[in-house]
Amino acid sequence: MALERAKERAFVACPFNLLKERFMGRLLSEGINPEVGLNGSIMADYRLHDFYSAAERLKGAGRRCSIHAPFIDIFPGAFDPVIRQVCASRIKDAIDLAVLFGAEHVVIHTGFEPTMFGEVRDQWLVNFLSSLRLILAHAEASGVRIMLENVFEKDTSIHERIFSEIGSDTLGFCLDIGHVMAFSDTPLEHWLEAVGTRIGHLHLHDNRGGADEHLAIGEGDGAFELLFSWLHERDMHPVITIEAHDEAKVIPSLSALEQLLSRYPV
Repeated sequence: MALERAKERAFVACPFNLLKERFMGRLLSEGINPEVGLNGSIMADYRLHDFYSAAERLKGAGRRCSIHAPFIDIFPGAFDPVIRQVCASRIKDAIDLAVLFGAEHVVIHTGFEPTMFGEVRDQWLVNFLSSLRLILAHAEASGVRIMLENVFEKDTSIHERIFSEIGSDTLGFCLDIGHVMAFSDTPLEHWLEAVGTRIGHLHLHDNRGGADEHLAIGEGDGAFELLFSWLHERDMHPVITIEAHDEAKVIPSLSALEQLLSRYPV
């Protein structure tokens, strides 16, 4: 099956270290657009010229990219103001790299973990919104949109509160369907009803509901037909990223996406 439409429509998640050290040539030859991941120590391990050279290779080959900001130890809602400042600064650095790569979107996490912040959620939200406003000011000045992803949130209430407080078009929602399945107590239908109109980005990967397995589309129980039909009915055209973590699952995911797009152009 030809995959040109899926390859043109979607990004494929790839950490920067793997992009630079292993997969750049293959991505370029396959015509795949990467979502460049900056998680962990990547932004400390590499220098500006490393990012610049990679960005130039992608641009020279006519490839597009999106950027995923670091998240593993990033807590924009932290209670210590020094920690909040460092976390917001790191996300601003990711926005600057998005400008370098010519990426229009930077995906970020809230950093909310129910076991850590559940009992102090209201103050966490105040802290997070303070950080987010600083991040959005930098993003707006840079011409970059921020896409706020769902991860460990059990329901839609946190995202609803954030979007009700922040009306800026610079902020959109990155719906991660795999995280809804693995971590949320709220079904996909309610996520779509509650915050679906803010969707600007999709992270697509599959699982069986018990863990964040990052399988190929169709290998688990993901309601991809429901999602794509919902978007199609509303004439919505979000950015799409394939997040299958196993290299061997990328092409099957693109093939499954090609079939979805043939039935539900979005």
